[in-house]
Amino acid sequence: MLVFSLHLFIILAVERIRNQFYAGPLKDADESMNVYQRNEDMLRQEKSAASAQTGPQSAKTESEEYRLVAREYFAKYRGNLETSRFTIRGVEVGADKPLIIAGPCAVHSYEQAIAIAKSVQEAGADMLRGGAYKPRTSPYSFQGLGLKGLEILAEAREITELPIVTEIMDQLKVEEVGYYADVLQIGARNMQNYALLRDVGQYAAEHEKGVLLKTGPLPKLKEVLCAAEYIALEGAKKIIICERGINNPADSMRNTPRPNFLLELRKATYLPVIGDPSHSTGKRDLVPRIAAEFLDAAANGLLIDVIRDDEKETIGGEKVCDYEQGMKASDFKRFMTEIKTRKVPQKWP
Repeated sequence: MLVFSLHLFIILAVERIRNQFYAGPLKDADESMNVYQRNEDMLRQEKSAASAQTGPQSAKTESEEYRLVAREYFAKYRGNLETSRFTIRGVEVGADKPLIIAGPCAVHSYEQAIAIAKSVQEAGADMLRGGAYKPRTSPYSFQGLGLKGLEILAEAREITELPIVTEIMDQLKVEEVGYYADVLQIGARNMQNYALLRDVGQYAAEHEKGVLLKTGPLPKLKEVLCAAEYIALEGAKKIIICERGINNPADSMRNTPRPNFLLELRKATYLPVIGDPSHSTGKRDLVPRIAAEFLDAAANGLLIDVIRDDEKETIGGEKVCDYEQGMKASDFKRFMTEIKTRKVPQKWP
C-alpha cells in the first residue's frame, strides 16, 4: 500500500510539473497566433485598400524611388519641360538650342578620327563622340583601340575644341577613361550595371564630369530613371539621358526608335534627354527622319554617328563599327543646316 501511494504521489507530481512548465507557453503561443492572424488580416485589408487607389497618389509613390531626378519634386520644373542647365568645357547643355553630339561610332585610326572630328566641328556639332572601348555582341568583332583610342580623342579635342563623349564599360577603367573624357557614357548594355553606375557617378561628382546614360534594350520608365538616380545619388550633377530605341526591330530597322518614350522621359525628369537616331535605326538614310521625330518629341538634342564621305567598309583590316548607320560627313553638314533654327520646347506640348 505504501509503495502504491508513493507511486501515485510521483505521478501527480510529474503531471503538476508538466502543467506548470508547458501549459503556459502553449497558451501564450495560441494567443500569439491569434495576434499574428489579426495583424495579417489588417495588413491584407490595408493592401487591398492601397491597390484600389489610382492616379496621382500611386504615381507619387513610384517617383519617390527616383526623387532626385523626378520633375515633380522640384517646383521650378513642375508642370513644364524646362531642364537643368550646365556647361561642359564651355558647351551649354539643357539650353534652348538642341545639343548635337556627333562623331565616329568607334575610333579605328588617327586619320579617321581626326578627319571626322574636323568635319563635325565645321558642321556645327557641340561635342565629339567616339568609342575607344566598344562592347560588341561577338567577341571576334573590333573591340576598340583602348588607351590609344582615348589618346587620339584627346588630340582631336585639342584640334577642334569639342568636348569628348566616350563609353565606359568596366569599373576598373573609370579612372583611365575619366582622365580623357569630358562626358562618360554608360551604354545600353550597362544601364542596370548598378556598381558601374555608382562608380561613374562618384567619379563624375569628384571631377565635375558629365555622364550620358543610354536607355537599355527594353526599359521601362522607372528603370531608366532609377538608373539615373544611382548616378545622382553619388553627387553627379551633369547627367544626360539618351533614348536609343529598343531591341525589337521594326520596319527593317536595327531597333525601334521611340520618340514617344523620349517625351515620357522629358515629362518625368528635369534631366536633359536626347535621342540617338543612328543606333535606333541602323540605317544612315533613316537617320534624318528619325532625328526630326526625336526633336519633334521635345528632345534636348541628338547623338549621331558620322563617317567620312569616302569611308571604306574596313580600316586596317577591321570592319568599320556600325558602318551602315553612320551619316556621311556631307549629309551631316546638310542636316545641321536644316535644323539650325530648331528650338527645344520648354512647355507641355
